[in-house]
Amino acid sequence: MLVKVRCGPHHPGDQRHYGRLLSVLKRIGSFITLLGLLLLRGAELVLLGAVAAALCGVALYGFFGRDLPDPATLATHRPFETTRIYARDGETLLYEVFADGQRTVVSLAEIPLVLQAATIAVEDGNFWQNPGVDVRGIVRALYLNRNGEVMSGGSTITQQLVRRVLLEAGERNEQSYRRKAREAILALRLSRQFSKAQILGLYLNEIYYGNLAYGAEAAAQTYFGTSVRDLDLAQASLLAGLPQAPNELDPFTYPDAAKARQRIVLDALVKQGAVSKEEANTAYAAKLTLRSPHTTLRYPHWVFLVRDWLDAQYGPELVGRGGLRVVTTLDPALQHLAETAVAAQLVALRAKDATNAAVVVIEPATNELRAMVGSADYNDASIDGEVNVALAARQPGSTLKPLVYALALANGWTPATIMWDTPTAWGEYRPQNYDNTFRGPQRLRMALAGSLNIPALKALEFVGLEQFLDSVATMGIGTLTDRERYGLAVALGAGEVTLFDLATAYTTLANGGSHRPTTAVLRVTTSHGEVLFNYERPAGTPTLGANGPQIAYLIGDILSDNAARSPIFGPNSVLRLPDDRPAAVKTGTSNDYHDSWAVGWTPDMVVGVWVGNSDNRAMQEVAGANGAGTIWNQIMQQAHEGQPHVPFVRPPEIVEAEICAATGLPADGCADAVNERFVSGTLPQPDKARYITVTVGGDGTCLATDSTPAAERRRQVFLLPPADARDWAQRANVAQPPTVACAPPQTAQTQPISGSATLALPPAAAALIAAPRSGETVRGVYAILGSAAGQYQLDYGLGSAPTAWTPIASGFDGVQNGLLAQWRTETLAPGSYTLRLVVTLPGNPQQESRVQIVVNAASLTVRLEQPFPDAVIPQSTTVQLVATVTGNPPQVEFFVDDQPIGRATGPRPSISWTALAPGRHTLTVVATGAAGERITSQAVVVRVE
Repeated sequence: MLVKVRCGPHHPGDQRHYGRLLSVLKRIGSFITLLGLLLLRGAELVLLGAVAAALCGVALYGFFGRDLPDPATLATHRPFETTRIYARDGETLLYEVFADGQRTVVSLAEIPLVLQAATIAVEDGNFWQNPGVDVRGIVRALYLNRNGEVMSGGSTITQQLVRRVLLEAGERNEQSYRRKAREAILALRLSRQFSKAQILGLYLNEIYYGNLAYGAEAAAQTYFGTSVRDLDLAQASLLAGLPQAPNELDPFTYPDAAKARQRIVLDALVKQGAVSKEEANTAYAAKLTLRSPHTTLRYPHWVFLVRDWLDAQYGPELVGRGGLRVVTTLDPALQHLAETAVAAQLVALRAKDATNAAVVVIEPATNELRAMVGSADYNDASIDGEVNVALAARQPGSTLKPLVYALALANGWTPATIMWDTPTAWGEYRPQNYDNTFRGPQRLRMALAGSLNIPALKALEFVGLEQFLDSVATMGIGTLTDRERYGLAVALGAGEVTLFDLATAYTTLANGGSHRPTTAVLRVTTSHGEVLFNYERPAGTPTLGANGPQIAYLIGDILSDNAARSPIFGPNSVLRLPDDRPAAVKTGTSNDYHDSWAVGWTPDMVVGVWVGNSDNRAMQEVAGANGAGTIWNQIMQQAHEGQPHVPFVRPPEIVEAEICAATGLPADGCADAVNERFVSGTLPQPDKARYITVTVGGDGTCLATDSTPAAERRRQVFLLPPADARDWAQRANVAQPPTVACAPPQTAQTQPISGSATLALPPAAAALIAAPRSGETVRGVYAILGSAAGQYQLDYGLGSAPTAWTPIASGFDGVQNGLLAQWRTETLAPGSYTLRLVVTLPGNPQQESRVQIVVNAASLTVRLEQPFPDAVIPQSTTVQLVATVTGNPPQVEFFVDDQPIGRATGPRPSISWTALAPGRHTLTVVATGAAGERITSQAVVVRVE
């Protein structure tokens, strides 16, 4: 019997090498055959054929064994593994990151014996005995492939491992005798260098089970949602059958084919004696519940935030194939709470055209991101749900104001600093408050708590735009970089920030002005336990100067002051937590209701909320409080439920002092005294440019004089409006220091008036030159009339702004609506002069009155002498209008409200006037000279009641 051994090439690319080999083998074979025919017969020919086959095998082994990889490399082989992202508990799986598929390497000890036995039974029944190749399998394959087409592989588990790990990708799937020969040689070598247990462990972690599951652990998770260690016989027998044809046997797609293959596996186990027939039948009959084939992505925006960080730190290759174990800072319970609050509020706001929201929750003690809602629904394309709005730049409304005021405090202001909330223009920019109302002088505490716009702009003007932009960048806001775009309006939200950055900046305030980056990752390790990253809270960077902790505390104190914000928001707004739990919070609304914001903190957490539309469509009157504020309140309430109230810790160097609410200055018996907190050493002091202190008497509307009883005298501080606020302050009746002297006790300020009635005079001014009037021309000896509430000095100087003064007269007892001095002007050169009256009152600043007049001896002059300015005349009373004329005019004419009422002549002409119409009336006199020149007196305004 002659054995035919086929050892020729199958791969066309090896023709040249095989040609040389065959030439040698043919010569050897011919020689042996000829020798056998001459010398041997029968059985000897069989022996000769075996020798020839052996020689052929040795030659092939030597030829195909060249340039093969070293099996020893499997000792350090690291197959790709799935990167897994977990919640902060390290157990709740959020997502698996993989490039080629899912794989988790486990030891052979973690793989149950039932799966090991099932795999061996169906893939390589002689695994424990064969040397890495199965000779019977090879013979069977040769027989099935006898026509030159490879029909059967006959590969052992060792050969399959070699093919997957040691052969190059191009050769791995090649159907050729060459590949089979190289595979067999490597399998033999591998079996000499590794134990069977090592080979089986490598194989079960490497083999492909379909649906991107590589290795037994990934297969168990993919199909049954359990760890491989927990597989039973029914599950293991199903999985063991899949590697033969993972796609055709996919239990999700072809359940019948997978079930039939399971039967084959169970029968093989019975044949090997691993299980009984009854056990196999029970396992086959067991109902298997497969996990959904669709991968569920939990908290996608969170996962992608972490994935981006991982890619930036370690590169996509290691993240996709390196099997990292990533423990994040996510608190699933808090995340669920935030998502629930968003969903509930958006249902309530649906009618107001609000469709989306975002939430960021940070733990200030560690700067760990505890929860993040990137949109209301990741899968809702109508709201662009895949866009993480927490990372999108939007206009923040008033939420930057706390940062502005923090910097103002760092530059010397205090919570008691007064700012004027009055109409103010910066060029063409004329901002308004939210309710189009101005509130006059406001302490910084009230201005911030009430979110007033004008004071915030003045605070930013004080700080300086460049310093503000520099500082907020150090606090965590990274979007305000295009400085050419921004002006003072950035304090009101005319820039764009992200909710994530804004919450980080507020965390800086919650941490005493010390900035630390917000982290979403606690720990990163490799699959074999090497620690790549372990979060440790950094020391932080001070952002508010040497008194940063005190300043941050004061900002939090203001933002948690419910009494301070009540005038604007009311006493029971959503900014107030139940039982007055300490919480600092600020809302914001962008122009036309495009964005609604609320950001605030307790000692335990910082919560930032945004509500709006992804396409920037305006909402219908959804402001910060009734939009984002409601979500903020709900999250804070539920997150702190059952927790004790924790107050904000007051740092050292914070002191309390009483101040007057109206002025912000230390209290000195004022009726509106309130407590305020300050950084030690910054208690405000009066500034002469902004305050005036006077001694008042009576009801406080007049200046005290020597005759004012001591019991009625008191010091009082008044705010002086800045130049741009004076007109508004006067119209709004903002309290200003009195300019009239208090009347002597029991003294009626009356003066007989010609006619049938007595005219009541107004209180005397502290310092007033009543005659001559400004602009009047005087000549000769002129009687200067007026009031001086105390010691006075009357002077004149040349021009409208004299640099030197010449005394006219002085007095010590004061004058009330009377003669101050007789002024002789005959010796003065004609021209413009200024009269100055300076009055000294005890306990008060000097009072002053000035008028500009013209001295000209030849000029025609006229003055309305009676009634006095601001006189009150009872209705229907007849009074005398008396004028004084110089220059001997032929006649004068009297006018009331520009209407003539009569004529008279002489140096002291007069007529009667009956005051019929109530109200204010303007009286004037016109004198006509001999040459026809006309001159009009200074107007006198009286009131008829």
